[in-house]
Amino acid sequence: MAVLLAAPLVAAPRLELPPALESSRIISNEELLLSAQKLLPRGAFLGPLLDARYAVVKHDWLVKKFIPAYRRAVTALQAELKHGGDEGADCDDFGMFLRHMAALSGMLAGGAQPSAAQVIVFQENSFSGVGRTRERHAIGLFLTELGWQVLEPQNADKLVPLESYANKNGIQYISFH
Repeated sequence: MAVLLAAPLVAAPRLELPPALESSRIISNEELLLSAQKLLPRGAFLGPLLDARYAVVKHDWLVKKFIPAYRRAVTALQAELKHGGDEGADCDDFGMFLRHMAALSGMLAGGAQPSAAQVIVFQENSFSGVGRTRERHAIGLFLTELGWQVLEPQNADKLVPLESYANKNGIQYISFH
């Protein structure tokens, strides 16, 4: 007679869905392209704009709803990533996670995708708890009715206008997908 041993139930980590996107207006991909091209220093690249329309994100929604939900998700992930190693939970992983959470917000709103991108910069100066690394670093970028805003994806501690972002001249690549 075979005896089956029951494995202990381990609760899988749960991530909440982000809040549905709130936009201030809809712009065409051409408008977003022209706006983003102005951000690029000489020699930098801009990734694809695959959709026809994009939502300009409401700044108030970003600050009061999205960022708090994103912070909770980052905290939950960091608690699970104890043994990820150097490449298991670094800036590009969190940058992609931030961009995907923003995309989910757009899907939940049933409308255009947010004007949000993952940006690769040269981290010459410290920002939002991430020190001066003097190497490539991923950040989040959102177009709001108040202009372009930068968010550190590893902690979502500071949202600042691009004009005051310490590494804005180090932008190397902007990807909207």
